[in-house]
Formats: sequence, structure tokens, C-alpha cells
Amino acid sequence: MNLELLAICDAATDYQGRLNMLGVFEGVAAPKAPVIRDRCSIVTRMRFSTEESGAHALAIRLRNKKGIQLMPEMKAKVSVKVPSNRKSIAVNMVLNINQLKIPEFGEHEIALYLDEVFQSSIPLTVARSVKNRMRGTMEN
Repeated sequence: MNLELLAICDAATDYQGRLNMLGVFEGVAAPKAPVIRDRCSIVTRMRFSTEESGAHALAIRLRNKKGIQLMPEMKAKVSVKVPSNRKSIAVNMVLNINQLKIPEFGEHEIALYLDEVFQSSIPLTVARSVKNRMRGTMEN
């Protein structure tokens, strides 16, 4: 499997294999912890070869610097079938999250596992916002 995309964003959809993403970000800020994000989506696009056809288990873990999970693991099943006239196929996965609660400030990571094997991760910065300044890109 080749990971083509792993991102967190405000919203995403997969419509007939077309991946649509809105507002990709790498951090959030709030005046106090826990930080709660009303809605967001974690998006992956994975490319599978013919030899990788079949059922796979996807897991997403949000962890702090120490490797401690900050929320329950998100799991999904992926069934891959590469058409006979193709060498590979891209599979999109959109995991929509309501009320994402991040209990602490700091540098965190969103990690992707396929069949219990670590594939990749992206950073997620959770910062304390500063009072009396214009709202920035990270503020909720």
C-alpha cells in the first residue's frame, strides 16, 4: 500500500471516488483545555496494488508526545478490489468526527495503521490561544 494522503480538515466527502476536502489544518488553539472541535474529518487516500486486494483493517490513533492515546482508536474495514484491467486502485477513507475532545495542549500526532502495521503520521498542534488579539487560523 502506498499512502497518497493523510490529513485533518474541517470537512470532507468521497463522492464516487472523488475526494473533496475543505479547510485542511495542522493545529487548533483555544483559551483552555480540553480543546473541543465541533466537527472535523480525518482523510486518507491509499493506493493498493493487485497483490494487495482483499480485506484490510484501518486504524487511526491520536497520541501525545509520550505515545499515550488521547481518544479511542478509530477503526474501519477496507475491502480492496483492483479491476482486472488496472495495476492499482486508490481507496479514499473519510472519518467524520463530531465533538473531537483533545484533553491537553502540546504537539500530538495522528497515526495511521493498516492491518496493525504503522504506515505514517501527521502532526497536530494544540495550542493555548492568546487573549486580546485577532483570531488566527488555529482558533476554534
